[in-house]
Amino acid sequence: MAAIFFDVDGTLVRWTGDYGEIIADAFDRAEITPSDDWLGHYNERFFHYFGAFADEPYHRAFTDVCDRFETDADPRELADALVAAEFDAVEPVPGVETTVEKLAEDHTLGILTNGIPEVQFGKVEEIGLLDHFDVHVASHDPEIEATKPHRDIYETAKARVDAETYVMVGDDREPDVDGAREHDFETVHVDTSTADLSAPDFRTLATLL
Repeated sequence: MAAIFFDVDGTLVRWTGDYGEIIADAFDRAEITPSDDWLGHYNERFFHYFGAFADEPYHRAFTDVCDRFETDADPRELADALVAAEFDAVEPVPGVETTVEKLAEDHTLGILTNGIPEVQFGKVEEIGLLDHFDVHVASHDPEIEATKPHRDIYETAKARVDAETYVMVGDDREPDVDGAREHDFETVHVDTSTADLSAPDFRTLATLL
């Protein structure tokens, strides 16, 4: 039996538009009209907190934005609005639904993703596939605090399921393929950026496994 782990962004889900539009949508939901400076400062602060594995990076980043630009907007409301906007803006990568359902019949499936657990797993739930995954591993779980391709996140994944073979499926070559191979995973690199998303890679994966 194989334990097959999937990346989330770009592998299971993709954005229906540009991410900048999603952030702008969050401000709209909170009835705030931001400037480009607001958006840029939010991005800078979010990735600062994200890289430091800080609690609630969305909320912290919006708090910094509100403080810097002296607005009475509610950072919590903005953070919740952004997560909601992200969930509304995801769709399944073409071909992935059939592949996941087929693989789940004979293998243990897991999610192995960089990101905040409730957000990353929430995206997969949004497209209706979360119930197919028995193992959930995210970099910003307080028990892990390691991003792909770091050894610790891969070792955590292997420790959570007993399998003969471990497989990593992802779209980003360095963390999902090269990093996984260094830690004894077999790998499948899926290219979901092509214009024709008939997903031959996903069909091949389902056939080979």
